[in-house]
Amino acid sequence: MPKLNEYLGGIVSELASARKMADLKTLEIAKEYAKDEMLKNFSIPRMKIGTVELTIPFAKAGGQTILKLRDFAYDEIIKVMKTGYNAADISSDKELKDFLIDMEIYYDEAINKIRKENTQTITAAQEKYFDIIPEYITDLCVSLPNFKWGEVKSETLQTSLKERTLVEARKVIEKADGNEIIAEASKLMSLDPKCLIYAKMSVSESGMEWSRYEDINGNIVETLIPE
Repeated sequence: MPKLNEYLGGIVSELASARKMADLKTLEIAKEYAKDEMLKNFSIPRMKIGTVELTIPFAKAGGQTILKLRDFAYDEIIKVMKTGYNAADISSDKELKDFLIDMEIYYDEAINKIRKENTQTITAAQEKYFDIIPEYITDLCVSLPNFKWGEVKSETLQTSLKERTLVEARKVIEKADGNEIIAEASKLMSLDPKCLIYAKMSVSESGMEWSRYEDINGNIVETLIPE
């Protein structure tokens, strides 16, 4: 996960690279103008970056709440199914909650296995350790009478459960220090909006150009000065 200074610095660096690309294109156009008897009498078009206003969402990685599978899986089911799940059916609702508690054995085993492999992030191969969890949960949901499958398909729920399981597992595995942030859109969308922080940044161009002058000893000195 990036640190805030690295993330914001990277954005500014990309803007500087965009200006470089524009200048290279200007140079290419200038060469074309120089070859044409008519165009060489015109001024060379050169674009400059004015002021760029940015609103950048992020969240502190260190401040994430670690949830148990029984909590985040149930929350994901309610969020995906919406009115398609009848929580008032106490018997079926209890059966689902008890099953999610049982599924924590598989979740904890996957977490412990990844920890023993000592990777700083969850790899693509390690993601498969969690595949059994959304599969089993979805199979139970399909069998319960308090689920109504209309526009929401069982495949949709299974995919959503898998994505949420990986998000929550990464909170446990990818330990972050206090300066690290979450910037990926997919991860931010899974967080509570109250956890999001919005940085407003205004970037204006201030160019530099080379200047040549002769010092008192007759040496030619080149230096960068503001345009």
